[in-house]
Amino acid sequence: MGAMLCVFVLSAFGKSNAKPGNGGGNPLGLPVCKPQDGPPYTIAIDAGHGGSDVGAEGIIDEKIVTETTIGYLEQWLEQDENYTPLRTHAPDTFAKPSERAETTNRACAALLLSVHGNSAPGYPEITGFECYPQPPGREHHEDASRMAHLIAEKFGAAGQRLRGESGVRYLYYEGDDTRGYEKKIVEESDDSMHADQTFGLLERAECPAVLIEQCFVTSSTDIANWAGEDGSARAARFYYEAICEFFGTQPIEAQ
Repeated sequence: MGAMLCVFVLSAFGKSNAKPGNGGGNPLGLPVCKPQDGPPYTIAIDAGHGGSDVGAEGIIDEKIVTETTIGYLEQWLEQDENYTPLRTHAPDTFAKPSERAETTNRACAALLLSVHGNSAPGYPEITGFECYPQPPGREHHEDASRMAHLIAEKFGAAGQRLRGESGVRYLYYEGDDTRGYEKKIVEESDDSMHADQTFGLLERAECPAVLIEQCFVTSSTDIANWAGEDGSARAARFYYEAICEFFGTQPIEAQ
């Protein structure tokens, strides 16, 4: 279909100096990638936390959710001749967001999926899923938004609570180096262009990008359904099916 896609999941990724609309530029002199017009598509998959970075701590550490889910997704992609999985960092190791983005861009990946877990300490009743595509004004916004909806719809159909209007939202860092920065979340119905930067991974990715919060690690309900071996495997299958739908391929049957 000629599209390139990078998918991420929400975390405290830091910012870049990229300007809205330029997709992050090419400050590292990376290869100029052409859209992949057919399989096999290289899919960069990213555990948002790992190694010394445990992420949010709750009933289960966030890194366990991310590592387990990415492991299952890698298995699906390895079995499908239409895709070649590429980990952005070795299992259970730490890598900076800029390093993960560089790995993705150097491989000219057609998609990057980064898995995270949310948290709300002290509020175990808070549950749900949400994802953050590249905001309006970025080069790959339309493709990123379409992918975000494909994933959100699968989670919603399976009974997971979609946070916000549809589970698809935008995030910006407001402020400056002097006053500091605060995260601002807006619903996708706000399609205005914001000058503030979104997550650094999204700004640096030379392809469409979506960050996803799979579940709350502070919620026993979310953990039971979307973490651990069974929950992570279930989520990984949804990501795999969404990838297939985006690229127009037939998913292999689940065993």
